[in-house]
Amino acid sequence: MTQIAKKTLTAADDSEVTALLQALVDTRSELFGATRLPHIRYLQNAIVALQLQLALLFGKRRRWHLSRSDFSPTVLARGGLFDGRGVHAVTWSHDVVDHGYFYRKDRKAVAVASHLYGELNEAKRRNITSMAAHLGLKAEWPEDFPSWWAPNSTTLVVYTARTNSAAA
Repeated sequence: MTQIAKKTLTAADDSEVTALLQALVDTRSELFGATRLPHIRYLQNAIVALQLQLALLFGKRRRWHLSRSDFSPTVLARGGLFDGRGVHAVTWSHDVVDHGYFYRKDRKAVAVASHLYGELNEAKRRNITSMAAHLGLKAEWPEDFPSWWAPNSTTLVVYTARTNSAAA
């Protein structure tokens, strides 16, 4: 029993991520050919479940927990809990966050994983980096984990609070 508990606490294995991604790609392909509504709903639910599993594994690798609620860029920049029920809150631009997954550590906002469509060439990456910096954040493109929203169509971008190295 103890070994089972230990195994669930270890970082996700690359083969597990690969298998889940392949299942996601296969299920999305099957969805495009589906014609009966009950089967379409079944496949849509399967896709959501696979995406959630991958989102949880991504967070687990970083010791983050998937948040039950979204938070604003301001909350993320200061590593806060919330921003007063959204009153006068800065919202996320669709150019920065699409299909966002929000993560917390010790209840505090720690990251947002976004899945952006299209090719993110150097100019787009500079633009995203600039917009993130304007919000007090940094943007990163993880090399160790792929986008799980629409593999091969979206790129994973992760936003975290920018550390203030000037104050050091």
